[in-house]
Amino acid sequence: MAKYRVGLIGAGRKGTQHARAYMLDERTELVAVADGDPENLALFQKRTGVPGYADYRQMLEKEALDIAAPILPVGVNPEVVIACAQAGVKAILCEKPIAASLEEADRMVAECKSRRIRFGAGDLDVNLPAYQKALEFIGAGELGAVKRITLLGGSGTEMSGGGCQRFTLMRHFAGCAEVAWVSGWVSDDPLSEHDQGGAGYVRFTNGIEAFTYRDKDARGRGYEVACEDGIFYSDDNLVGLYRYVEGDGANWEKLEKIEGVLPEGPIYGAKRGYDAEGWRWPGDRNVASCKAIIDALERGEDPPGSGENGVKVLEMAIAVRESHRQGCTPVMLPLADRSLRLIPNPSRMYNKKPILGHEKYMDQVLSHKKD
Repeated sequence: MAKYRVGLIGAGRKGTQHARAYMLDERTELVAVADGDPENLALFQKRTGVPGYADYRQMLEKEALDIAAPILPVGVNPEVVIACAQAGVKAILCEKPIAASLEEADRMVAECKSRRIRFGAGDLDVNLPAYQKALEFIGAGELGAVKRITLLGGSGTEMSGGGCQRFTLMRHFAGCAEVAWVSGWVSDDPLSEHDQGGAGYVRFTNGIEAFTYRDKDARGRGYEVACEDGIFYSDDNLVGLYRYVEGDGANWEKLEKIEGVLPEGPIYGAKRGYDAEGWRWPGDRNVASCKAIIDALERGEDPPGSGENGVKVLEMAIAVRESHRQGCTPVMLPLADRSLRLIPNPSRMYNKKPILGHEKYMDQVLSHKKD
């Protein structure tokens, strides 16, 4: 069978990881790359031998692509994703967060949906096999109905950037129900449009409650999903399913670990070095996320970390801030004002090379392969 043709837009440190993930999947072939940075483009072409373009529009025009992979700063992401959709590709996987404003994110999703393009937004934890198995187990009713979801370990400094990972898993363990309302507060200035930490309460329309805290505590980072008859727990490294044993009442002494469902050991797998071709392992999550968009293309449906999910988790993050602006009162979703935005930190919003510094940035890009 013919392989799906992939075109990469953005040959930097993260783009190289995505490219390598597609190169490792037997269903895809990396056929072209575009990057406006001559240094990044030349290095990537030297390593892969694929045709290169200084302008991604030329690549979209000349190459018959099935999958577009725009791995770019958030500031230019909406424009490029929409251009890819209009060029007639079959699937798009970009990075996270999807956009700064709800209006931009809405347009991206609408453009893809109107053309029946499979759209994924983000290299996300939800694509990892361990989380997918846990979601399937809980979704089958093996632990009874989900009652409460807790995001552990504090929110850090981002609700939109890295925080979209955590809101995504919250949504999925809630059965992807719509959010009824959000109440919360942010760590710094509620009048600021820039990303920051936050905390609060999310009420889903199916009655499931979710909590996220501002500060770290002894439990560390991770997730706790409390069901009627058991618990799923993750510390962002190890995961486990636990069921209450028979008896009156429920407490921690009556929890038994369920064996044979989730993998033992770290969810990201063992650390790997460089392969026989000199390539560094692109990471379990990158591989899983690229696999998810290919699977979605074959099944004719969006991946778990869809563009629509990207909109909803951005909206949840903005709602936390809007609640703080309104005296920490409940904010109903969907938000009517789609011009609202949450600007990611500079290293996500803009080109990383001048922010990190040329030497540090290129050291990271060069580390992907032993040339």
